[in-house]
Amino acid sequence: MIKYINKILISVSVLVLLTGCIPEIKSQENSPDLNTKLRQCPDKWIDNQMPSTDKIKPETQYFIFNGERRELNEFDIEWVQKNCNLKKQIVF
Repeated sequence: MIKYINKILISVSVLVLLTGCIPEIKSQENSPDLNTKLRQCPDKWIDNQMPSTDKIKPETQYFIFNGERRELNEFDIEWVQKNCNLKKQIVF
């Protein structure tokens, strides 16, 4: 009887440990990586060098893609640099 209870306790413990890992696995699936980054050529690469009064420095570089601002971290930068004929436009 005690062996049976021990087997049940071990099984329940393993189950609890495994189900505790599921949210961590899901959050890793949602994290951006090279598989989810865009591999398309943006229209423009903007480097905004205008002075800012903000204490926190805003992101100064971004892409224009299909007429809309898109952040660099949305793209596979290495792929863009290798495959797109794109020069940074510096804005003062």
